[in-house]
Amino acid sequence: MSFHTALSGLNAAQTDISVTSNNIANVGTLGFHGSRAEFADIYTTSPYSRPASQIGSGTEVSRIGVDFKQGSLTATGNVLDLSLQGPGFFQVRTGPDAGADAGYTRAGAFGMNREGFVTNAAGHFLTVFPTSENGDTLSTTQTQRLQIPQQFGTPQPTSSVDLSFNLSLSDNGGLGSQAAIPAAAFDPADPTTYAATTQIPVLDGAGRAVPAQAYFVMSDAPDALDGGLAYSVQLVVDGVTAAADPSATLSFDAGGAQTGGLEAMNFALGDQTLSLSLGGSRVSDDSFGAIAVSQNGTRQLDLSSVDVRQDGTVWASYGAETSIAVGQVAVANFSDIQGLGSIGSATYRASRESGEARLGVPGSSGFGAVRSGAVERSNVDLTEQLVNLIMAQRNYQASAKALETNGTLADTVLNIRS
Repeated sequence: MSFHTALSGLNAAQTDISVTSNNIANVGTLGFHGSRAEFADIYTTSPYSRPASQIGSGTEVSRIGVDFKQGSLTATGNVLDLSLQGPGFFQVRTGPDAGADAGYTRAGAFGMNREGFVTNAAGHFLTVFPTSENGDTLSTTQTQRLQIPQQFGTPQPTSSVDLSFNLSLSDNGGLGSQAAIPAAAFDPADPTTYAATTQIPVLDGAGRAVPAQAYFVMSDAPDALDGGLAYSVQLVVDGVTAAADPSATLSFDAGGAQTGGLEAMNFALGDQTLSLSLGGSRVSDDSFGAIAVSQNGTRQLDLSSVDVRQDGTVWASYGAETSIAVGQVAVANFSDIQGLGSIGSATYRASRESGEARLGVPGSSGFGAVRSGAVERSNVDLTEQLVNLIMAQRNYQASAKALETNGTLADTVLNIRS
């Protein structure tokens, strides 16, 4: 029996060393919780044994307890690095599917993947309560993976362009590169068929910019009888020459005042129409160039920044002004956190002993507040662990000595001669 008693001490000391070694190895692991081996003594009894003469039969591991005290916080400056100040865990999904198993962690080093989902280094997806765009929480019982859209808004194609520019009389008398009047058939690849050209902004139905060019073909040059001049206007969008209405003419009188092109000119592009307004243009000896240009198309706004409030609401900003809420970080707690099962990566899963997760809003009663731009480090005290390691080593040596002593006693008995 004494052999088994000494052997149980050896096993217990070995377990203690293993747990301490694991704590030391994870002293730099974000969100890691240190553990300790807890032991219980063993007694064997029978109905006829005297309580006063009972001798223990060694020890056994009763459980590996986890220390869930909060670790120190380290500021990182990364807005998606999150930490909890107070009780609770972040809920994560351990797989890419919406129905993947739920995990619970305090390791809050999160970032966005290429699809906009917020994940940690283990590939687990942060979950949030759904919210409206103005930040109102829609549910505190259902969670979803947090996805931050990279763009926001509904794109609108360009239907009208306002353009004003200066035509230069010093450039071949306003004829520019055009060879003659009347010009040869318009060809955007042949500069001799038009006097001047300028780019204009045009967006397609997806909000993407497409190449567009306005061309001006001189149709009337100033002479001794008439000092006015006129240009017909051509429009090429994405390599297609648009069909212009007959009124697509820009003209000026002898004094340089604009007389034509004050009203919108319509150009047919398939089943769409693009109107071009040239009001405010002028003719002078200055070099050719655009004065002002605007268009009514809109593109989707790109993500400019992300902000996470203490109540866990995640705000995404697009452009200079538009901000929308994309979710509220869910915090989970349990009736018995010691019953949680570890699945690695400083992450736990619910079990029968822990009970079902209770979900709540960050900062409410029983749930910690969210701090953005900081991560929680391991709560392992390295000095304490080194002391525990020395104690476990001495316990192992003592149990080994007890085992050796039992062996010596057995040898003594076997060597008795009759």
